[in-house]
Amino acid sequence: MHEARRGTRAAVMDFLHMTRSFRKTFAVRASEWALALMLLNWSVVLFANPELFADRPSYAAIDAIMPQETWALVCFMAGAGRLIVLMINGAWRRTPHLRAAGAFIACFFWFQITLGFGQAEIWSTGMAIYPVLLVLDAYNVIRAITDAAIIDNHFKRAADNGPDNP
Repeated sequence: MHEARRGTRAAVMDFLHMTRSFRKTFAVRASEWALALMLLNWSVVLFANPELFADRPSYAAIDAIMPQETWALVCFMAGAGRLIVLMINGAWRRTPHLRAAGAFIACFFWFQITLGFGQAEIWSTGMAIYPVLLVLDAYNVIRAITDAAIIDNHFKRAADNGPDNP
C-alpha cells in the first residue's frame, strides 16, 4: 500500500516538475516546438493523402528523392522524436545537443522540400514558406549549439574544480 502511494506521489511530482519546466522554457523554444509540430503534421498530411505526390507536378522533384510513404514515415519519426526531446529537455536533464541534432535533421527536410518546390515548373506558395522554415531551423541549430557549449563548459569547470569547488 505504501509503495503504491509512493509511486503515485513520485508520478505527480514528476508531472509537476515537467509542467513547471515546460512553462519556463516554452517561450524561448516556441519556434522549435512549432517547427517540430509542422514536420509531424506534414507527415500526417502525406499519410492522409497517399496520392498527393502523384496528383501534383510540384511534388515530382521531392518524389524523385524518395517515395511519398517514405517521406511520411521519416518526417513522422523526425517530428515525433524532436517533440519528445523537447519534452525531456529541462524536465530531467538539459538536452541542447539533442535539440541541435533535431533542428539539424529538420533542416535536411526543409531544404529538400524547398529544393523540390523550387524545381517545379510553376512555383507554389510553398516557396514562400519552406525557405523560411529552413532558415528558422538553421537559427535553432545555432541557438541549441550555443546552449550546449554553455552546459559543456559548466560541467567541464565543475569537473576541473572538483565537487567541492564548482
